[in-house]
Amino acid sequence: MSKVIGIVSEGPTDYLVLKAVIDRITGESNRYLSLQPERDMLGRFGNGWKGVWRWCKETESVYTLMKAIQPQIDAIVIQMDGDVIRKEKEAHCLCDATVCENKGKVFPLYCDKHGAECPVIIPCESHENGIEARMEHGEELLKSALGAEDMSRIAITIPCDSTDTWVVAAYDDMDGIETREDPWRTIIAKKKSYHGIRVSGDKKNVLTYSILGDRVAENWNEVTQKCRSAMKLEQDVKRVFGL
Repeated sequence: MSKVIGIVSEGPTDYLVLKAVIDRITGESNRYLSLQPERDMLGRFGNGWKGVWRWCKETESVYTLMKAIQPQIDAIVIQMDGDVIRKEKEAHCLCDATVCENKGKVFPLYCDKHGAECPVIIPCESHENGIEARMEHGEELLKSALGAEDMSRIAITIPCDSTDTWVVAAYDDMDGIETREDPWRTIIAKKKSYHGIRVSGDKKNVLTYSILGDRVAENWNEVTQKCRSAMKLEQDVKRVFGL
């Protein structure tokens, strides 16, 4: 039976991929609601990874929200790219290795210490820098911000290096694909076309990405074999829906 699924993602292209993939995993044509970012991209949380983190921090009760929206939401999937853990200082503000007077007092995204003023050192010494560690750190970061005791109807996915990695995995045969940084710029948009699909420079086009997302879903078995983050999403979606 199809479900109503709320999606919290960095942007509209991630939303398209998640919809296609979740339908593939569940074998159903589900109904989806974009909880974050809002459709006009001008919501109070903004877009991108900061918008996702803010949404998790400032949404007081996820389960109250799920019941309040009509039709009621059966499950929520939250996405944030793994490159956030790789390169963004804010993601490591609360780590043990970080020594800062604002630590634990100010939510990292609202801290006034930027650039050279910020004491965070990357890579962070508090944890390993591999793919599994990035996934785990990203998931714990969002879980902590969310503050939900019951995660039975919530799945968090941290695509490494980004959702674009899953696209490359669906099209290309490469080793160590999750370790390749910024795959959109370095692989997909490197030329004017990608496997016959026209790509407009660095800017992601929703129409183009709908084609790419469908390919990810079609080749999902291959994607999960190449990407641990994709396999983790499949496991979590099956957990949430009891599959």
